[in-house]
Amino acid sequence: MAIGFSDNWLFDVGQKSNSQPKFLIHAFFAFSWFTLLVIQSGLIRKKNYKLHFKLGLIGIVIYYLMTITIWNIYYENFTVKYDWLKLVKPLEIFSIALVTIAFINRKKNSQKHKEYLAFGTFCLIGPALDRTVFHLFGPELMIWPMIILFWLLFSLFIWYNKGITWYMILWIIFWVYSLYPLLSRLLG
Repeated sequence: MAIGFSDNWLFDVGQKSNSQPKFLIHAFFAFSWFTLLVIQSGLIRKKNYKLHFKLGLIGIVIYYLMTITIWNIYYENFTVKYDWLKLVKPLEIFSIALVTIAFINRKKNSQKHKEYLAFGTFCLIGPALDRTVFHLFGPELMIWPMIILFWLLFSLFIWYNKGITWYMILWIIFWVYSLYPLLSRLLG
């Protein structure tokens, strides 16, 4: 997250987006969400479940605000072009569904809660990973490192779960679908 969005969040490199509130608000909520995930993991490790549950309530609100800010970023571009269908991003909706299921199951099944939260968050880190690879390799060489990075992270989920789950299969379908605009630009 830090490398991918460092040009907007950590360092002012003179981009126009550095002064646009919609990007700064999104950066605040995204940074808050990922920071809270790290804090929550530490609370579980220290067996401080009471504080973990309290922060979880704050966390779900931050998560939903973060996803709303994603749509806010794209809203203007897609409505100007009257392309409402592109505003609906399958990986984002899938992420919302998984994190919501995780929140609902937080007291029923802690293992599923953890899996769904982690994978739901993974579904949203695509833009950060794309930009990280872009900054490290440049636009001409970014496609293969990006694909390798995504599949490396994805394979860690397979390893952790000792197999492929229903939500991993859906992720593959949505991820391939999300590559279409990038591949059409590169091949066209």
